[in-house]
Amino acid sequence: MLAACHLPTVTCAALFAVAGCSRDSEAEMRARLAPWFALGETLAFQANGGCAAEAFRLIHDGIGSGLSVQSSVSAWMRDVARRGVGALDVPKMTPDAAMVASANAARATGTAMRRTSLEARDCMHDRIGTEFLRLLTAEGIVIGFDANEAAVMLMDRRNAVLVVAMGARP
Repeated sequence: MLAACHLPTVTCAALFAVAGCSRDSEAEMRARLAPWFALGETLAFQANGGCAAEAFRLIHDGIGSGLSVQSSVSAWMRDVARRGVGALDVPKMTPDAAMVASANAARATGTAMRRTSLEARDCMHDRIGTEFLRLLTAEGIVIGFDANEAAVMLMDRRNAVLVVAMGARP
């Protein structure tokens, strides 16, 4: 993992770019997600100093007990506020609509999710970017947010795919 940078943001970004550092390695992302999701093969991975994005095939659609899954935005926002991480599963709500609702319920958290998604775009080559946008606007997708890692997780149970977008750490 990268050490925390206590210099001005522009200086840190320049140092990371020169050093060729990545925000997270594939192994680090996999290790962080493994307690929550039954990860199969890695379909795509890309990372740089400020972002990371990855797509996985899922072995099954279960979610580990360490990631609390809620059926309402307000309960989801309480989990994220209390534990730093949580997920929302509302079959008729798209992840995009869930982010809008979360911004209305807890502005800082909802804004952080949007920011993470935007920051991660630089790490989304065509395959990941296309899948991320498809999942963001589809119903029946489980959306998770890890505020400590600035990670948005989109789980498509029907197609056994998980896409993770990570922005700059808070």
